[in-house]
Amino acid sequence: MTTGGLILTGWDWEPSVLIGCGVLVFLYWRLVRPRRRREFALFIAGDLVLLLALVSPIDSLADEYLFSVHMVQHLLLVLAVPPLLIAGLSREFVEGLLRGPRLARIEQVCARPLLAWVAAGAGFVFWHTPLFYNAALAHEGVHIVEHLTFLITATMYWWPLLHPMEESRLSVGKAVVYLFSASMLNTVLGIWITFAPLGSYPAYIQPKDTLGALSLIRDAWGISARTDQQLGGLLMWVPAGLVYFSAIVAIVARWQSEAEFCEVIEPQTGERNGR
Repeated sequence: MTTGGLILTGWDWEPSVLIGCGVLVFLYWRLVRPRRRREFALFIAGDLVLLLALVSPIDSLADEYLFSVHMVQHLLLVLAVPPLLIAGLSREFVEGLLRGPRLARIEQVCARPLLAWVAAGAGFVFWHTPLFYNAALAHEGVHIVEHLTFLITATMYWWPLLHPMEESRLSVGKAVVYLFSASMLNTVLGIWITFAPLGSYPAYIQPKDTLGALSLIRDAWGISARTDQQLGGLLMWVPAGLVYFSAIVAIVARWQSEAEFCEVIEPQTGERNGR
């Protein structure tokens, strides 16, 4: 097995994933009816990332060979897919949905920042606890529940930050605390995984090697079971932290630019009123 061969043959065209991603795009096109190319592009990007995370060699390597690649998959489901999908929703569409009293009540509950933060954080910690992580690897049904949990709770988490109705978003100060605290949780969990005993995730020590790629990974790539686990912890620790930090920078920069814009406009308005 070569790296190129793995990239070509490591795809798992799971019908349920293909149908799910297709239905998601169909419903978006029929119900949201995007008028802005940027929103459409962001939603499609989110759907494609979801598809690649679940059918590409990322999924094959994650399920059987590499804990670190499984971490990449989880981070895509939590830090990439939900923000992109939310960013693809228009204000008009969300306003229309929230006119329905039942949906409005559900949104009011799920969009509470504290509940969203706790749900997302608890879900991430829960599923990376060795007992439940290993259960997900051993049972496909549990694995599906794990991925759905990530998608649902992560969507709850990002909703107060990226709400299509800007007045419903968290204020700058609250958003910074919201993001920073989540980053700290990721950091602590990442550090624990990095230095956890090697047997914490036993499935990756002696993989079944269904694809015949184990020698490629161990010899050509030089990734031992210990290195793999440490790399997985570091991925949660550093790159995931950079995503939260980048979001903080973007929010603060936007707030500052809006403040500067108001400072420019207000004096001009005052001059006109004084004439």
